[in-house]
Amino acid sequence: MQKKLSELREELKNTVIAAQSIVTKSKEENRDFTLEEERAVDHLLAKGRELKDQLEKASATESMRTTLADLGDSIAAPQGPAAKGDHLHPRVKASGGSDWADTMVSAMGGAAGYKGILAGGTIAVNVPLDPEPVRMDTPVLTLRQLMPNVQNSTGRFAYLRQTTRTNNAEVVAQGALKPTSVYTLSRVDDRVRTIAHLSEPIAKQDLDDIGMLRQFIDQEMRLGLDLALEDEILNGDGTGEHMTGIANVSGSQTQAFATNLLTTTRKAVTKLERYGYLTGAAFVMTPEDWEAIELLADNEARFYYGGPQNIVNQGARRLWGAPVVVTDAATTGVAHLADFRQMRLQVRQDGVLDWSENVYDPDALGSGVGASDWQRNMLRFRFEGRFGLEILRPSSIVEIDLTA
Repeated sequence: MQKKLSELREELKNTVIAAQSIVTKSKEENRDFTLEEERAVDHLLAKGRELKDQLEKASATESMRTTLADLGDSIAAPQGPAAKGDHLHPRVKASGGSDWADTMVSAMGGAAGYKGILAGGTIAVNVPLDPEPVRMDTPVLTLRQLMPNVQNSTGRFAYLRQTTRTNNAEVVAQGALKPTSVYTLSRVDDRVRTIAHLSEPIAKQDLDDIGMLRQFIDQEMRLGLDLALEDEILNGDGTGEHMTGIANVSGSQTQAFATNLLTTTRKAVTKLERYGYLTGAAFVMTPEDWEAIELLADNEARFYYGGPQNIVNQGARRLWGAPVVVTDAATTGVAHLADFRQMRLQVRQDGVLDWSENVYDPDALGSGVGASDWQRNMLRFRFEGRFGLEILRPSSIVEIDLTA
């Protein structure tokens, strides 16, 4: 049976991790490979090359199927997750989409065609997530698309954060004292945080309508988690179970309002450019603030952004060459310009959907009369992921005051 793309990716990732662990161990012990380790690494490298070839072939096949589907080709071809994702919310698709519904249908159907879930059963379905790459002709929909996503295997992580960069290099005469540059790094120890939510009880009879269930649960619960994660990336205050987000990390830069919105945002670009932090830079603001920028006009009522008939970069949604992410997580009147390549998202668990019939509701039938979901033929879903945020250089963030 042919493996899915997600299975090939996971197997390749595990193979690489296994090989790297052997290399790391020998380096830490300051020695050469043992004969057994050398054979193990050779075997893992060969396996990795084979898996990579399989993955490339499978990706090409999936891409062709998707293209045919988009063109309305009448050839009946098995549709994988990429071809079935048209029902998903654009943000969910941009974050990488989800194929848990297919796994759920398979689990429910069973080898003998039995359609049901055991009362004591809970089935966890991993949700693969590879954010879409940022393209010039497409608006960026989520912050996850902008930053590297790193697989976390322990739940904890540590990294070095640069807090000072003072470059004192200069011309020095022969025999003279060389100047000292200051690059201060501080160690940050952190852990991943759990983001989760539950569904209301859903009648088991509704599972007969699998299409409806895919559209509802697959999209809404995924979208809810993504929105909560984005809020943490931007606004987490570092207390309790919250991450330390972009708006609250110490050491970031600020840009006061200057003349108008276009002048103010351009001055923020200069502050990042001075540090060389423009490669992965993007603006983050509310939909209302982006609306205000698009509606800017000169003294003759001509829109700087072209107006409703000729909007500049309507699809790309760029400002001073940088992508603009609009999100409700932002605060009206405050925007951020950040180089997201100076951050990393630690992903311990990219999203897991569980369902169960074992929940007891003490007031399920009203008037204090309780019953379990199993007794009422109901199901509840739980969707959760575990994430952590690294901000390597706080100076790569500029908080912008958009209020005159």
